Amino acid sequence: MTNRPIIVGMAATFIGLTALLLVAGVVVSPVLLAVAVPFGILAYFLWYHASGRLHDRVQREAARAGPGERARARQRARAAEHRRSAYRSAGATDGGFGRGAATGAGDPRDRAPPASGMTQREAYETLGLDPTADSEAIRATYRKQAKRLHPDGEDGDEDAFKKLNKAYELLSD
Repeated sequence: MTNRPIIVGMAATFIGLTALLLVAGVVVSPVLLAVAVPFGILAYFLWYHASGRLHDRVQREAARAGPGERARARQRARAAEHRRSAYRSAGATDGGFGRGAATGAGDPRDRAPPASGMTQREAYETLGLDPTADSEAIRATYRKQAKRLHPDGEDGDEDAFKKLNKAYELLSD
């Protein structure tokens, strides 16, 4: 975009008009000085654009702020899609009750597996804890990892975050 003839010509024209209005403002009427100010501002921005500095500045700002914004937009889109799919699938479930779970009767082997589908051993491994850890250690470790893995965060991983939540729910019961 540097030195495009039309922009350079417009910048030169507005610089000339600004100079003419400044001289006329001093000689003829101070009102013309007030008219010269917007012409001067416009001439400056046209020169800034024609020299390529405006383009360079926009590129620097986009490189500095762009990837973070794009990543956050992708995370928001994934979260919205997850909410929509969860809403659609909520109508198709049986309320989380497996066979025999509603009454609590019958052989325990006839009941559906836990809603999380994860054993306690797997939950402790997911949190990176020893099975002898107390509830305070479980809670502190969960909070630390949740901050790191949350999908809205910089290092967010939606699947790992879901797995972490399942592990915490299983261990906190």
